[in-house]
Amino acid sequence: MILTKKKFATSVEELVIEKKLSYIDAIVYFCQQNHLEPESVKGLITPPLKEKIEAEAIELRVLKTESKAKLPI
Repeated sequence: MILTKKKFATSVEELVIEKKLSYIDAIVYFCQQNHLEPESVKGLITPPLKEKIEAEAIELRVLKTESKAKLPI
């Protein structure tokens, strides 16, 4: 099976909708079903998919947000 960025993103989106998985879980599930290491698909993650994963990670407090607020001096 030849995997393109578009096919990968579509497959992940389908898993999120059909199996009600998070984006992170959907990628892990996809890798397990296709006997792939999660590290091997990092080049297949499209910018919109990356944004959704980042938003999910921030919501789960796995990824810190960059605070732009400054205290007055």
